[in-house]
Order: sequence, then structure tokens, then C-alpha cells
Amino acid sequence: MAHYKLRLDVWSDWDPEKSDLEEIAQNICAGDAICTRRKVIAVVDRPQDIEDEAAMRFVGGEEGDTDLSQG
Repeated sequence: MAHYKLRLDVWSDWDPEKSDLEEIAQNICAGDAICTRRKVIAVVDRPQDIEDEAAMRFVGGEEGDTDLSQG
């Protein structure tokens, strides 16, 4: 299964750096912010190719894991 890394461009009238993604999404839905671009910036077919520790925890792997389903 492929995993995708996205880049989102969101415009708002507050500093979103202090907000989590859920709060930002709620503001977009409420019309208090706008997402002007969604771009896939990376696609990996093997979880061990993900170079971000938090993303690795999300997909359930650790760096260096061997995906046994790949043979």
C-alpha cells in the first residue's frame, strides 16, 4: 500500500503554527481559512522508506524494518 506526503497551502488571519491540524481543518470547514493548494510531494510503497519518525509510528513501523510482504 502506498503512503503519501502532502503539502497544504492554507491562508488564515491567525497564526496556525500554534494550532493542530484538526483545528486548522475545522476553520477551513467554517470558512475562517482557505486551502488553496494540495500537492503530493512524496509517495512511498514501502513504510521503511519513510524518513520521518512520527510518520513511521503512524504507519506502524520503525526505521530499518523489513517489509516481509515484499518477499
